[in-house]
Amino acid sequence: MIRPGHRHEPWNAFRDHELSDSPVYSWVQWSVTSGVPPATAVQAGTDTDGSPIFVGRATHYGTTLPAKVIPIRRVAYVSYDGIEIFKPNVEVLCGLGFTWVPSGRGHIPKGAVLCGSMASGEPIYIGRAHHDGSVTPGKIIPKHGSVYIPYGGYEHAHPEYDVLVDARKSQKQSVGGKWVSAESKGPVPIGALVAGNDSDGTQIYLGRVYRHGLVLPAKVIPRKQMCHVGDEGLEFEMTEYEALCHANVAWVPFRGVYPINAIECGLDRNGEKLYFGRGHYNGSLTPGKILECSKILKIPFNFKEIPLREFDILVDNSDPKNQCSQTLNWQPCTNKSPIAGKALLVGYDSDQSPIYLGRVKFEGNQLPAKVIPRKGLCRTGYRGKEYDMTSYEALCNARVTWVPFRGVIPSRAIVCGRTQWGETVYVGRGSYKGSLTPGRILENEKVLKIPYEWNEIAIRDAEILVEI
Repeated sequence: MIRPGHRHEPWNAFRDHELSDSPVYSWVQWSVTSGVPPATAVQAGTDTDGSPIFVGRATHYGTTLPAKVIPIRRVAYVSYDGIEIFKPNVEVLCGLGFTWVPSGRGHIPKGAVLCGSMASGEPIYIGRAHHDGSVTPGKIIPKHGSVYIPYGGYEHAHPEYDVLVDARKSQKQSVGGKWVSAESKGPVPIGALVAGNDSDGTQIYLGRVYRHGLVLPAKVIPRKQMCHVGDEGLEFEMTEYEALCHANVAWVPFRGVYPINAIECGLDRNGEKLYFGRGHYNGSLTPGKILECSKILKIPFNFKEIPLREFDILVDNSDPKNQCSQTLNWQPCTNKSPIAGKALLVGYDSDQSPIYLGRVKFEGNQLPAKVIPRKGLCRTGYRGKEYDMTSYEALCNARVTWVPFRGVIPSRAIVCGRTQWGETVYVGRGSYKGSLTPGRILENEKVLKIPYEWNEIAIRDAEILVEI
């Protein structure tokens, strides 16, 4: 069993019976006069000024409450009865193997860290919420349906929050299998998941490791007695890991939208969600971490972290209700051939000719295109101009819908491709001179650009295509 920390005092007084195989962690006595957090202290977020906030606990009127601990400012607070209360001495949670799971309205995910209980016996869990530019920890009392955080002298309630959980107990990590502890010098556990192969053909298995408070995907190569992980741009060697065994999972191509059954790994230092992925590089098929916001896979290879933009993502197939809702199906077509069956109709030209969605390669960019079979044309826009194309791919059999675009890319937005500089291209549509025309949306530009009458027209009142 991986032991990421050392026991400071018994945890059993507040431990859920389901957490008997939880990682070993501890509550360490700490004074605000210290100014430095204990080793492996669990960070919850940052204050408005960017100061790191750590998870603590303190007793108030006989009740043990979660505390926000800000060592750099030499302060710690709990919230109680509507106010924020300073605590000069607290205990700081230390250990590895934690993650934050989004939740809300009283729901507590499996593996949630129990802090204590009310006098009435109600459990108190550790949560966090965004407030006034901060990410602040506080207390969750399930029956209340909110997290209560101390901030600015008061206690603030938030119905939407994150819950601190033991990462090994996360609901999205059960996948019908089990994470089995192992060592790089020993044999791979029975039923371990094969993730790919090294450049010389040696099999690579999927692992996960605990490093500096993070849960990270790892590549495990038993024949070479290796377990390597990527972190902060570099590749590191690990001796202990966990292998995913006897799991009903699958690797599917990542199409720019996270499947509903994608398997989460944890969070990075900036709070960005991580998923398990794998990609081809230098003759290898190597597992690594997918960063949710950037939608990039990073794999450990040759002492570095290599970013990849084309990759597979690991999904859980154990629940039939949570199968991938779609796989984007782009069918090759030409202007001289009929449009592919069940192609996506997206709008109409100014003369009411139907327009379908296509995508094309143009000067190293992958871009949306308007396809008008009645006129035998396919056109795309780029750098302010409209261009004729002779071949394209049509989006077919897609379970998608259009939602208003407000300048922020939705989490399930459909990715058309990338520019030659690696910027993600999304699909939008907008009305112009009696037409409803598809075009491209770049996240940084926050505007739709459509091809129309040999120009590229910028439209701010637009819609963006998302997965249902």
